Amino acid sequence: MKFHGYKNRLGNAGSTILMGLMVMAFGTAGIAAWVSLLSARSEQVNNYELQLQNRIAKLNSEAIVKQAIYSKCLNSNKRTFKIYRVPETKNSVIVRGTNESAFLSNSTPENYIRIGQGNGAGFQSSVLSSIFINKEGFNKLTTNLAPDHFSRRYHLRSRSANLSGDLFVMHKSRESIEIDRQLAGNIFIHGNSFLWDASNIKVGEKIKTESYMMSSLNNESNAPLLKNHGGEIFAPLNFPVSPRTCGNANVENAYSGMLNIIDPKGDAPWSVTRAIEKLAHVKVSGKTKYNRGRGVVVDGNGAIQIDLGSTFLTNVIVNDNVKSLHLKGQSDFVFNRADQLPAVAIVINSSNDSIFNLGKITFDGKNMRRLVLCVKRREGGSSDPVEMIFTGTAPRTVWRTILVAENVPLSAVDTEISVGEYNLIGGISTDRSFKWSNDSRKPLNLSREESSNFLEYIAPRTAWLETNK
Repeated sequence: MKFHGYKNRLGNAGSTILMGLMVMAFGTAGIAAWVSLLSARSEQVNNYELQLQNRIAKLNSEAIVKQAIYSKCLNSNKRTFKIYRVPETKNSVIVRGTNESAFLSNSTPENYIRIGQGNGAGFQSSVLSSIFINKEGFNKLTTNLAPDHFSRRYHLRSRSANLSGDLFVMHKSRESIEIDRQLAGNIFIHGNSFLWDASNIKVGEKIKTESYMMSSLNNESNAPLLKNHGGEIFAPLNFPVSPRTCGNANVENAYSGMLNIIDPKGDAPWSVTRAIEKLAHVKVSGKTKYNRGRGVVVDGNGAIQIDLGSTFLTNVIVNDNVKSLHLKGQSDFVFNRADQLPAVAIVINSSNDSIFNLGKITFDGKNMRRLVLCVKRREGGSSDPVEMIFTGTAPRTVWRTILVAENVPLSAVDTEISVGEYNLIGGISTDRSFKWSNDSRKPLNLSREESSNFLEYIAPRTAWLETNK
């Protein structure tokens, strides 16, 4: 018997064996390559994990530095030296204190940087810190990281929020019982608005602003949504993150948003009253007659008149017993030259000893002189709003003023406002209500003071933190 296909079967068997051997060879090489790839990937992931741990250590150290500066250096005028340990690590930081409080500094920074509220110049003091990081697995890493020890110089910058572009700031109320606070009227804010404790503020439909920020928000907050100049609702600049502390206005270590800068007690680092007491000033009382040709007249029965066009006018402090304040603007001739007059601050401060309560402020005519107007009413006193009366004429009235109101609700008397455009150059800070006319024919425009000059020294100051290598 002959088997004609035998050789073909042998050839097929040999091919099958050869193919199997080739598959086994390639499979073995593939498995070896795959195992090698997994090993390399594992090493890469391990290196990434080590880098991440070291980066977190760096961030934690820098966070401790910032917290230490806010709590220990912001108001300090003594150079201190303190070591902070990073919990559950061998890392540490050293913070060296400043020679002066940021609120008392008169040193202007070399570089102007836009940082949150800190738009503009202002003043600064420096804090030098050293950060020591014990890096994990450093010898295994192939990428370049920051050295084990590095230094940072932090700048505590201080400036008026209004001068920095926050044209309307509504602070938290200092009252223990929550009060009704409103921001209402046909108001156009040509800059930023800042709302502390926004959930407890009622904002009118005609309020329009270029931008705004809010703080103290939570999931249960019923915060207002503001409109841009086109009437469209838009989100705040800090959405969805709430702003961090912007400094310290009293003895607290972190700024809570309360307004207490006109005449704070205790160890507060700065106040408007103390600042202008170091400068030329006139100090009067509403119950004592005064008329010495300095631009200030007191009738002795609570009525104060101040001539903003007087070349002899200086800073004014009125302690107690004020019923009415009459601010007299300038004639056309003086108005056109009023920006050459020295900037002045006027403080109306009613203590618990005051018999009268301020009930009316008259803005007579127009004013182009740089002015800081600070009004403070004692806590627990009258809650009646102070009436604002404007006697300017159409079509355009200008008042160059930074207005600060502590515990004083302000309400413009609609019947005393003529039809026309009203312009306030400077800004407003208050912890109570501010109400303007809702009449579309009587808009109030808030714009920024571009020529700060001496206002840097007498306008209310806040603080913020910057850093560089």
